[in-house]
Amino acid sequence: MCGKFAAGHLTQREMLAILEHFLYGKVSPHLPESLPSSGYNISPTNRVGMVRWDGETAELTTARWQLRDPRSTKPVINSKIENVGFWQEYWDRGRCLVPAVGYYEWPKDQGHDCPVYISVKHNAPAMFFAGFYRTDDGNHSCTILTCKPSPQIAHIHNRMPVILTPGEIENWLSGVTTVQDAQQTMGTGYEGRFDYHTVKPIKRGADGESLIEPYTPPVQTGFDF
Repeated sequence: MCGKFAAGHLTQREMLAILEHFLYGKVSPHLPESLPSSGYNISPTNRVGMVRWDGETAELTTARWQLRDPRSTKPVINSKIENVGFWQEYWDRGRCLVPAVGYYEWPKDQGHDCPVYISVKHNAPAMFFAGFYRTDDGNHSCTILTCKPSPQIAHIHNRMPVILTPGEIENWLSGVTTVQDAQQTMGTGYEGRFDYHTVKPIKRGADGESLIEPYTPPVQTGFDF
């Protein structure tokens, strides 16, 4: 995963209603004081929507998308599902969800001028990435969990975010899903249901639904010497 996704423009109350549906009402009714970044150009260091498990219910809050672990010399935006050793503490007590509507990848053979927008075919207005979070001085930060790509989109990039199906959400958050089960099944629930297409180059500060519209790059017919 290259580090950019689309969150759309769902309000916190709309997101709360989605969570209540997926989690059968096991959601705290309190909304966070801070608002997450919205739109179609979410980048590392932005404050994103985040869901964590608090006792017996899920809590909707926000977090900085860039986690600083004392053991790492660099901030982390993605965490590999295979790297259990480094993330063991987070598997035990730091699981979260990051809501999105889709994400972007830049295929190596096409360069930065041809990003690909990837989403999944489903009925809900949002999907959820599995992630890890930590809290320092009352402030949350998070990463997005990644795995090997679905065969359907493996030609685009060699990693993908772990996208949870509705039936996986509560078990992931509450800790029921074991490491072994997660590595074997999570991220596979949408096989054959990915939707992807090339979009326009994403410029700094750009936003709006036009960023996720299909785009055909112009064909170069000649060269100037």
